[in-house]
Amino acid sequence: MARPRRKLGIILLAITLVLGLLPGASNAASIKWDKIDPALRALMDQNPDGTYSIIVEGATPAAQRANLHSNIQRAGRAAESILTKKGRPLATLGIIGGVAAAASYSTVASLSRDPFVAYIHYDAPVRATADPIDKANVWEQVVKATDAWDLGYTGKGVGVAVLDSGISSATDLTRPNNRVIARANLVGDSPTTLDPGGHGTHVAGIIAGDGYSAPADARSTYSGVAPDANLIDVRVLGSDGTTSLSTVIRGVQWTIQNRNLYNIRVMNLSLGAVVPSNYTYATDPLVAALDIAWLSGIVVVAAAGNSGPTAGTINTPGTGPMLITVGALDDNMTSKTGDDGVATFSSRGPTPDGYAKPDLIAPGRRIISLRAPGSYLDRLLPDRIMTTTVGSTYFRLSGTSMSTPIVAGTAALLIQKNPSLKPDQVKFILADTSRHLEQKDDANIVGAGVLDAHAAVNSNITGRANLNKRPADGFARAILPLLKGQPLTWRDTSYAGRTWTNITWDNITWDNITWDNILWDNITWDNITWDNITWDNITWDNITWDNITWDNDARDNNERDKDARDRNTRKNNDRSNRQHTVQSDSFTGPGVTID
Repeated sequence: MARPRRKLGIILLAITLVLGLLPGASNAASIKWDKIDPALRALMDQNPDGTYSIIVEGATPAAQRANLHSNIQRAGRAAESILTKKGRPLATLGIIGGVAAAASYSTVASLSRDPFVAYIHYDAPVRATADPIDKANVWEQVVKATDAWDLGYTGKGVGVAVLDSGISSATDLTRPNNRVIARANLVGDSPTTLDPGGHGTHVAGIIAGDGYSAPADARSTYSGVAPDANLIDVRVLGSDGTTSLSTVIRGVQWTIQNRNLYNIRVMNLSLGAVVPSNYTYATDPLVAALDIAWLSGIVVVAAAGNSGPTAGTINTPGTGPMLITVGALDDNMTSKTGDDGVATFSSRGPTPDGYAKPDLIAPGRRIISLRAPGSYLDRLLPDRIMTTTVGSTYFRLSGTSMSTPIVAGTAALLIQKNPSLKPDQVKFILADTSRHLEQKDDANIVGAGVLDAHAAVNSNITGRANLNKRPADGFARAILPLLKGQPLTWRDTSYAGRTWTNITWDNITWDNITWDNILWDNITWDNITWDNITWDNITWDNITWDNITWDNDARDNNERDKDARDRNTRKNNDRSNRQHTVQSDSFTGPGVTID
């Protein structure tokens, strides 16, 4: 009887093998589109033979096996997967357990099937959000910064990280004392100047310039919001104002790792990328990294973008619900408030996830600040150079890039007054004390209103922003090793058919369903020891690229044939989603928009 059973088994095996050869028959061989960023899918549709810039996020281990090295182990596994699938790893993003890489269609497809890969992001271009134009400087009076100084708050001792194109050694930042206390270059080039772009210096001056080189009777006109704050120069933008998501993420990681050394309490991001209509912040790796920064104690202030006046145009990372997103006010070159309005270019909400943004607005047109002589913007816009009566020069720009540091500087004033403030408290105070804008009360245009620095530092209100807001998926994956063992509470004890009252760290499943149901507000983040996590011990210099064979892999050729069939099937069956292709074009626009 054994022989017939064996024959039947052989027949069944043969049938299985034949079926497995049919197009689309094997689920294991199918591309896992749900693990691929919609923007990346659009590029793959547009250019199947291209090479794509990607970020590969490693899958989390079971919660029971998570440890303080889990994130770097995830990054290591992701790098190994990229290599074996003929991709090219470029940089470790240990903060989110990922790797930046270059990859072909077949490599992305193969990675999507890898159980050790959680998600494959498009490493989208990011650009500065400046919009050059002309005229005068009255913004200090509009936001009442001078009144805040009169109360004794100048940002002294507070570190503000500026993730931008660099910061020059401008006199207004280095005299009488040098307040640029640290520098890091994540771009990877070797510029001949500290700020080859000019954008970062202008932003830094709005935060912490002291007007030292201006005429003595006009120094307050040329000062930043927090003229005694310390600046940390984290260069993530190239000279032309462009970069990639992965480079910015590396800058965020460096900032978190060095926050205690330089007392970094505020992070300024005057940059952004336009998002497609099918975007969600939950899968945005930059938002995930910034969620970590926020909950580690750093107030993150991001530009809304210059894509207005159309609704639904907030840029990433300003789409992150937790962060402070800043739009631009047009003060019409007067200190009066009755003629104020929202700058036409200022991006509007809601975000694709339905959140009202920006959170508030601040002056963003005709902002005079520091000049970086010989920089990209300096050469591009010589008519924006302004010369004072004593011969010193400044520079004039507009954009939400300029609005953002006004808010970042005000956050430094608040933290100087009360160093124990948490980011959620800072956000609450800034919003609650903002000024109502005449003619405008739409939260998707003005947020809570116009920044009022004096009201903010003069207030004794208490409260907490961001209640009931869920962090990004990448945050949840990365935080597992540090959160493990903490008590968790649930929104709904019967959510998604699970019996949550019986769930412990010994049997928890760390997935989207769990993240949706966690009451994140109830977690005591002060109990988290952020510095215990290992993020960056992969040394890329140890990889011998010459030993890698990038082509002529028979298994890869078979997968490539299967992927081509899958691609054609998807194109025929998914025509309704072609908006991915249209929207992805917005990622490749120019770095600076001239108004």
